[in-house]
Amino acid sequence: MIPFTQYVRGLAGDDDLVRLDGPFEVPVDVLAAEALRASGPALRFQRPTGIDLVSGVFSGPDQTQQREARPWSRLSLGLGLDPEATLVDLLETISTLGPTGGTAEPTYTGQAASATDIDVQDLQFPQSETDTWPAVTLGVASVSTADGTHWGPVHGSVVGGDKLRVRVPDALSSLVAEGTTITIALGVPPAAITTAYLLAVTDQTATPIQSCGVTGTVPLVPTNGGLVPSATEVVMETTVVDRQPDFRSDRREGWEYVVESGPLSLSVERVRTTETPVIPLSPVGRPLADDLRLTGLATAASLYHRLNNYWGISPVEWLMLPAEAELGICFVASDVLYGGFEWQLANILFSFSSLFDTVVIVDEDVPPQDFGRVLADLWLKSHPARDWVFSEPDAPAATRPHYRRDNETGSRLYVNSAWDPRWKETYIAPRVTFENSFPSGVRDVARVLWDEPDTA
Repeated sequence: MIPFTQYVRGLAGDDDLVRLDGPFEVPVDVLAAEALRASGPALRFQRPTGIDLVSGVFSGPDQTQQREARPWSRLSLGLGLDPEATLVDLLETISTLGPTGGTAEPTYTGQAASATDIDVQDLQFPQSETDTWPAVTLGVASVSTADGTHWGPVHGSVVGGDKLRVRVPDALSSLVAEGTTITIALGVPPAAITTAYLLAVTDQTATPIQSCGVTGTVPLVPTNGGLVPSATEVVMETTVVDRQPDFRSDRREGWEYVVESGPLSLSVERVRTTETPVIPLSPVGRPLADDLRLTGLATAASLYHRLNNYWGISPVEWLMLPAEAELGICFVASDVLYGGFEWQLANILFSFSSLFDTVVIVDEDVPPQDFGRVLADLWLKSHPARDWVFSEPDAPAATRPHYRRDNETGSRLYVNSAWDPRWKETYIAPRVTFENSFPSGVRDVARVLWDEPDTA
């Protein structure tokens, strides 16, 4: 288990985090969104109060920015993997954090957040120009029941010194009544926030974390609201005062497009922090934001695991929902087992997730980190008249693509960019590469120019 502050220090050690000193004339969520748009490093906003904010820690570079970009490298580091770990290694690691079918005995240690003499407004959560109140993002809500502790992601606002309005998955809010205690944890270990997102996108928030693999990874500590990671930067113990507050917001974290969620009004009873807390923030609603990346990777891990256990064999090499595409498209590299397999594969993906209305299937040997080749296969191997297959126009609407926000139904599309196993080898065109696309003389000149310092 890697505590959140240690994880942030690790990013700095890898030269993947930049420190910025306040005060900040531009809202920090604007700065965070601009860094993500430019595929920049994570940002640490250092403030005179000693309570710092960090952004971009769960995100990463846009895959179209460079040939070998690994947008998942930061989360790989947070989950104890090498930053150069493959996408498959990360997806399999995320899968192990979720429900295991058994009951594990949690490991307990002391609570890192022990300072209590502050008000929730003293934390100075970020507030954008369009927000009415400061925003709480990338949080984990903990609820205790007779079955155990339940976790879910939480997103909300600070509306007073002792009052929060948050949104949590309906499966979690169904476990509480007015007067129930909920603990909000911020700055939790990456394994914990990833678990909360995984439980949300798979609609398993009602599963006790004692039945999840995360308990073997993250030491826990009891609070009035349930178990939380012992190495949590900010712990807010709250009481539910209204289960149906009149609270509406157009802003949604990525997970809120996957499962039904609802608002809760909470009274903050106690705030505990570390000596110098570090609080993560996500510029919600902006491309490549942390909440979007976590949702995409947790969903990809869930789909990868389900598909490779569906047929009794493992035909899927990798699966990805690129955040730069706003999660409206799903790429999957798979072995095409038989004629029509790609149609069956696409339909299963559509039935397991509503985050996308387009599925693109590429050959299993296409590497996910080489996104240029993924897109090249889409261009080279699939003809719109033959390999782009639309469903009937009344398919269920996906929840994420922008053009479906009018709630109108439409067609789903799957694109077969894999070689058809029924084709004869002589019909398959050679892959377009530098080596087979230009005469040898042109290639030699290009190599000479490439090696010249001015060209590099």
